[in-house]
Amino acid sequence: MFSPPLNLDLAGLPDRQHGSTAAKRHAGHPLETSLPHGPEGQADLRPTITVEIADAARLEALSVEWRDLVLRCAEPNVFMDPAVAVAAAAAGTPVRAVIAWRREDSAATRVVGIWLLIPTRPSSRLPIRILGCPTNSLTFLGTPVLDADDLVGTLGAMFAALAADPDGPKIICACDIAADGPVLAAMREALARQGFTWVRIESRARAKLDVPGGGVPAASKSVTPCKPAELRRLRKRLGELGDLVHVRHSEPEEVAGALDEFLLLEAAGWKGRSDAILAAGARAPFARAMIAGLARNGSAGVDALRLNGRAIAMNVWLRSGHGVFGWKMAYDEAYRRFSPGNLLLDEVARHLFADGVVRFMDSCNRNENTPLAQIWTERRMVEDMVIDLHYGGSSLGRFVAATELCYRTGKAFARRLKRAAIRRLRSRRPATTREEPARPDARQAG
Repeated sequence: MFSPPLNLDLAGLPDRQHGSTAAKRHAGHPLETSLPHGPEGQADLRPTITVEIADAARLEALSVEWRDLVLRCAEPNVFMDPAVAVAAAAAGTPVRAVIAWRREDSAATRVVGIWLLIPTRPSSRLPIRILGCPTNSLTFLGTPVLDADDLVGTLGAMFAALAADPDGPKIICACDIAADGPVLAAMREALARQGFTWVRIESRARAKLDVPGGGVPAASKSVTPCKPAELRRLRKRLGELGDLVHVRHSEPEEVAGALDEFLLLEAAGWKGRSDAILAAGARAPFARAMIAGLARNGSAGVDALRLNGRAIAMNVWLRSGHGVFGWKMAYDEAYRRFSPGNLLLDEVARHLFADGVVRFMDSCNRNENTPLAQIWTERRMVEDMVIDLHYGGSSLGRFVAATELCYRTGKAFARRLKRAAIRRLRSRRPATTREEPARPDARQAG
């Protein structure tokens, strides 16, 4: 029997002992937050944080500052890269980049936070203008990238600037926020200090692979469902059909051509009916622009398993700091019995983990109902939340949150009914008509 969840995790009214962070707009200048005050009205001596709300072109001009921030960030997120903002803008999606700066002395400033938001509508399609993240259905993490020092102070300044922006919505649907790191907790504390409210709408787990150190996964973990001996056997059998090679495309020109090849391979497979990027024409230009931009900085690459020169499996991976993101994978179903996806995934992981810098690989799956989740035992928790930047909350914020909760709950219930109906239909088939199940391939559902 279906029953909706009752715990909405409403943030209560906050403790204001740290003072409010006021924000104001000056003509031609970024939004600037005032310093919080310490006890007895004394000014806090922490560095001043200023915030600007900029477009994609402005963020692109800060590519050097972005790369420096990645080295200092609390949690990496490749989907906050300036290349993503530029690709979105080129595809017709306006971007509001929230950029936080910290003045560390009388002259020097450095970027301490970047969060890409877009003007949009809630997933329930209410005719209400809000801000949202991540950018679109091809970006899979909405966590802001922040300097690890003073997360709460930086986020507080960013929220205050958004609340004071006269042109921007005051409701944010922040989706796919990583819940297994320090940023989400800092977001909640910063919202409480500012007197803003939030509601958790949905939590999900998706597969990830942790790499504790040494450049390889822990000995007890598997990158693919195939044991090493089985991988060698499959590779040998596939090699008997011709020249089998693993090719890594990392130069920008190579990546652009390989991505086009990947898009055709994906469209020819099981995703081609609805989920392939080429099936929705508007997504392809964004994908090409994003991957090309990331590749120019070494943050994207395409690996291919080729048989007689033809790609039979391809993997598009993204990288930021110590994190790798498995963006998309596809394979030729004519070779499914050889598990080309598993063979390629083994090679990709071996390469990406070799430098000893990578600490995790995020599957970028929506949830854990994927073949890869049967192999990678670690989970990355992500949350969707509605943030209300009206002090103490507002009726609009509560309405959007309630509608989102009902919409998501109803959609999940419909999916469960559909899966149950499919199982019942399959169970009624005569045993003689059932096909032998094929070996699951570790493909990634983006």
